[in-house]
Amino acid sequence: MKNEVTLLRPENFDALDAALQQSSAAWTFVAGGTDLLVQKEKWRKATHIVDLTALPELHQTIEINSKVIRIGAAVPYGDLIRHSELKTYLPILVHACELIGAAQIQNRGTIGGNIANASPAGDTLPVLAVLNAELLIGPRQKGEFKRLSMNEIMIGPGQIQLKPNEYIAFIEIPILQSPEPLWDFRKIGQREALAISKLSLAVLLWKDGKHVQDVRIASGSVAPVIRRHHKTENILNGQELNEQLIEKAAETLKNEINPISDIRSTKEFRKEITANVLRDILHQWL
Repeated sequence: MKNEVTLLRPENFDALDAALQQSSAAWTFVAGGTDLLVQKEKWRKATHIVDLTALPELHQTIEINSKVIRIGAAVPYGDLIRHSELKTYLPILVHACELIGAAQIQNRGTIGGNIANASPAGDTLPVLAVLNAELLIGPRQKGEFKRLSMNEIMIGPGQIQLKPNEYIAFIEIPILQSPEPLWDFRKIGQREALAISKLSLAVLLWKDGKHVQDVRIASGSVAPVIRRHHKTENILNGQELNEQLIEKAAETLKNEINPISDIRSTKEFRKEITANVLRDILHQWL
C-alpha cells in the first residue's frame, strides 16, 4: 500500500522554518534528488517531503563579496560551472563540479545534496574541506542560522551532524588570501568520466619562493569521513619544497588515510595511489 505523502514547497524561509518547527513529522529534504530518487526503499518511506528548489534563495543564490562567497545549498552544479566569477575566485570548486556525472546530473544535482549525502566519495567534499567552507544550518533560531564547519559535518559514511528536520541552507567559503594559491584536484576512477572515485585529492598551496607558506590537503574515498590531513600539512608547512620533502609528505599521507577494500579498489591500492597523486601534484610546483 502506498504511503500518503505530504509535500511542502515553501517560497521563503519564514514559511519553511515555521512548518518545520510546528510539525512533529520527520521531513525529507529534496533538491536535485539525484541520489535520493534511486534509493527506492528510502524514497518509499518518505511521507513528508520538502522541495527546496521552490525557495529562490536556496536554488539561485551565488553571492560574492570582499570576504566570503555564499552559495545556496540547492544551486545545481551546472550553475556553478557556468558562473564566470566563480571560475576566477574558486577554480578548484568549478573543476570538481565539472567532473561530476554528465550534463543531466550537473543540471540537477546540488552541492548541498553532495554534502548531505555524506559519501566519502563525494566529489566536492575534499575541495570544500580545503576551502574551509562553513555550512549555514536551518531552521533559524531567532533569525540566525547555526554554523558548522565542513571539516566537522561528517560523522561517518552517510551520516552528518544534523538533528531531525535541520537542513543545509547555504555554503559560505572565505575569499582565498592573496596571493592566489596553487591548486589541484585529482579524481581517480575506473574511467575518465561518469565514475565514482576510487580516491580523490584536493590541494591548495601557497609558496614564498621555494618555501611552502601554507598548504591544505584533503582526500576522498580513503577514509570514513572527509577531513583535512593536518599531519601531512605540518610536514610541508614552512619547509623548502624539494624531492626529499615531497617523499616525506607522501609517506605521511599514506599513513594518515584509512581506506577500505571494496568492489572498486583495494585498501593497499588506494594508499599507494593517493601517495603517488600527492607526489605528482607537488612535483609540478617544484
